[in-house]
Amino acid sequence: MPRTAGMAENKNEVKKIAVIGAGASGMIAACYAAGKDREVTLFEKQKKPGRKILVTGNGRCNISNRNVSHEFYHGENPRFTNNIFSRFGLEETEDFFRKSGIPFIEEKEGKLFPASLQASSVVKMLLHEMESRGVELTLHRRIDHIVPKKNMFMLQTAGKEHHYFDSVILAAGSCAYPPVGASRIGYELAASLGHRIIEPWPVILPLNVPLKNLHRLQGIKWDVHLQVFLDDKKIDETKGEILFTGYGISGPAALKISRSVNGAVRKERLPEISIDFFPGFTEKELSAYLDSIWHDSNRELAFSLLGVLKERMPEVICEITQIDPRQGTGRLSKKDRNKLIAALKGLRVLPGDPRDFKEAVAASGGVSVDEIDPATMESKLVPGLFITGELLDIDGVSGGFNLQFAWSTGAIAGLAQ
Repeated sequence: MPRTAGMAENKNEVKKIAVIGAGASGMIAACYAAGKDREVTLFEKQKKPGRKILVTGNGRCNISNRNVSHEFYHGENPRFTNNIFSRFGLEETEDFFRKSGIPFIEEKEGKLFPASLQASSVVKMLLHEMESRGVELTLHRRIDHIVPKKNMFMLQTAGKEHHYFDSVILAAGSCAYPPVGASRIGYELAASLGHRIIEPWPVILPLNVPLKNLHRLQGIKWDVHLQVFLDDKKIDETKGEILFTGYGISGPAALKISRSVNGAVRKERLPEISIDFFPGFTEKELSAYLDSIWHDSNRELAFSLLGVLKERMPEVICEITQIDPRQGTGRLSKKDRNKLIAALKGLRVLPGDPRDFKEAVAASGGVSVDEIDPATMESKLVPGLFITGELLDIDGVSGGFNLQFAWSTGAIAGLAQ
């Protein structure tokens, strides 16, 4: 009876490789896995590939970061990334994309973007690379079961189709941001094969702040210095833009501190978020700055601040600090003046319960990396199974770090075929 699938028995036999998930790590894995005597089939449960790539970096695709190192990653074993990046790091990633027609440009904080500043160009390039290398892309095919059978794997789709392969690259992604198709299927498949799953929780997402007065600032953007304090000890900080929302704060700076804030809340500890509205000033400098604009002592306090703050901000900050916004600046007591300056330089607010996965850029948790060989991304439990990208218990901070981990792990798995 002729052999239809299984491990390639001699150098003339074609090896059949399945990749599950057409996200960042899955598509680059397929590119590197394809080649002479290797047939690659990429299964994607959605009708379109690369949907999460399309929304990264606000549609511009923050493709990587110049400062990639283990210091920017979290998980039970973040140093696992050192082994990854020593094999396929930023240099190799830039080389792959440049040769494919996507050079990088660098913005502040080392953030790297495609020169086109369009995520769609990255997805189109990856699709072209896969096609040119002979990868078969099978869309709208969800894999429900992976069953090892001697020297092969049987993959069963949601439609009860059976497919047989010599090896499998599981790149199904995390459960973060379901609007683009994220789900728990990858964890379920890995767990069914014996892998330990660290329960995922959402990271890099907007923050709930129950203080209702703050919600009146909805729609306002402002550059701030954010600090997170736990028992009066600073545990995190960042500078950048925030967006006030009807539930709290969002924007790049808020996303950066969300992991430390929500991590503390998950452990039933209540951190404080400090918002510095004038990060370029010391308190003394801010006091002198306000003196320079308070010539008319009869002018209402809130109105007098409209030249340095956006509308609604003066009233809200005054109300939160329990200062009468309608009093003349000349009637402002020394105590209230100090309270106002302290609030402008570090308004303290308490976070609420973490928001859920539907708004999260990434998920903390996933398949334990202690069960993965970083040289190949092969499972230490199931020979022939490779696991990559967001499915693993590694999550990076905001700024291109998660995509770099996806490119690197996907490429390593593809090269190992």
